[in-house]
Amino acid sequence: MNTDAQWWPVALSHELRNTPLACQAHHLPLVLFRDENGRVAALPDRCPHRFAPLSAGKVRDGQIECPYHGWRFAANGRCARVPGANLTACSKPLLASLPSCEAHGLVWVSLGAEHPQTSPVAPAEQRNDLDTFWITDHVRCSLQDAAENFLDGFHTHFVHAGWIRHDRQRQKIIARVRPLADGVEALYSEEGKQSGLISRLFEGERGASMGRFRLPGLAEIEYRDRHYGLNLLVSAWMTPCGEGQLRLFARIATTRGLLPAQLKRIVLRRLFRVILHQDRQILERISANQQRFQAAPATPLDGPQDLLGPHIRQLLKHGQPLVFAQRELKIWL
Repeated sequence: MNTDAQWWPVALSHELRNTPLACQAHHLPLVLFRDENGRVAALPDRCPHRFAPLSAGKVRDGQIECPYHGWRFAANGRCARVPGANLTACSKPLLASLPSCEAHGLVWVSLGAEHPQTSPVAPAEQRNDLDTFWITDHVRCSLQDAAENFLDGFHTHFVHAGWIRHDRQRQKIIARVRPLADGVEALYSEEGKQSGLISRLFEGERGASMGRFRLPGLAEIEYRDRHYGLNLLVSAWMTPCGEGQLRLFARIATTRGLLPAQLKRIVLRRLFRVILHQDRQILERISANQQRFQAAPATPLDGPQDLLGPHIRQLLKHGQPLVFAQRELKIWL
């Protein structure tokens, strides 16, 4: 996949205010700030003078000021001030600004020189009014492993035993796997309420559920009731940020109803923190174990229950839509 031609989320929009914000997309450390019009700007987090981190500086009049000698840079990377010197207009920017934008509550950057032709990947569209909140995290693992983990229902009986499912209380359900224009989706039907605590607290009767992955790095889980109303939608955008590191931006959405949004946020945040901690533990153990065997790397051995993992690997490898006929199977989940 050509990572340079994609939009990658690097921060929550509400985090970026009147001070610089350090972040990283793939190999490149960045500094984010807002220009004089409040628009997002993204520059390499390194002053070209003596390489001080610009994220440790200040934003003045929509320009970022280096903390070392006070050099200032505009959103386009041009030097606007050198204290103690008569600055003449630069013929070209001293820093290469990155395409950036805001969408879906996130700040996005592209590593290419031009704006990508497509828009940042959006969460699944909903007709109802939603209560939403965010959880962010850093995980030492690959995008591939994190996406597969997020969409794999078969690990929940063990990694999240009691919280989501129990191994001794499986249900026979129908799974339909189909390609999307930019990803892959599994639709699950004939599944009742899950046996874990989260389902018992926040779900009525289960109608259908979906798990999907969309390029370049959005994984979603969606639960609906028997009237096809939304119970829960978790959208997780993932951005590689350095060697073996991943930044996660998870938006949890529920249908707005009688239960106060603040109460739902408090309870769900605590529950999902537990789930994310458990997933981070197993993913980092997998990553560490892969490093132990890096001299003799192996291809994952897929079983019949690996519905989306092989497709996710193909999508990330080639960065192109998958072509296959929808398939249907019965599984014990």
